[in-house]
Amino acid sequence: MQLENTLNGKKIAILVANGFEQSHMTELHKTLIDTGAEVKIVSPEKGVVNSWHNGNWGHFFPANNHLPFTMSHHFDAIIVPGGERHATRLSSDPQTARLMRGFMEDNKPVALFEEAVQIIAFDDVAEHREVVAVESAAKAVSEKGADIVEGDLHVDDMLVTGSKELMPVVEKFVEAVQNYEEEAWEAA
Repeated sequence: MQLENTLNGKKIAILVANGFEQSHMTELHKTLIDTGAEVKIVSPEKGVVNSWHNGNWGHFFPANNHLPFTMSHHFDAIIVPGGERHATRLSSDPQTARLMRGFMEDNKPVALFEEAVQIIAFDDVAEHREVVAVESAAKAVSEKGADIVEGDLHVDDMLVTGSKELMPVVEKFVEAVQNYEEEAWEAA
């Protein structure tokens, strides 16, 4: 799939906390920049956020937006890379729940990779949603009413979840962002 300049003018948030998977971020950030989107890193950490790489702390990345002051209406879509440490941190943060609820209630494009699916494990948001979940996240989302589906990638309306390989998730996410725009134009 050719992604270059497919999201010109779109604002995309990448939500991360300390301990996100470094390889996911580098691949994801570069790919989204290539789409022409305005990409911002949102984090509960102030200033910089620390990645996890090969069992150790990795590189620091600048956080463009501080989570407590970020609203879903600031962005067209959000994507969250994997990493057990950061997914656990985000899952316990009420600001994450507030932000994700905004995206989910507005049915904006959301992509969650590997452990990140657990950040939508709160009442009435995960309910009746179909998601791919790695073992460490499956229990949390299924307890909140989500249906766990087999496979490495699943699209449930504007919610894209996946594991194993990041690029197929990114491609489906880009498609969701493009389709969301079309729906918005048709409704106008």
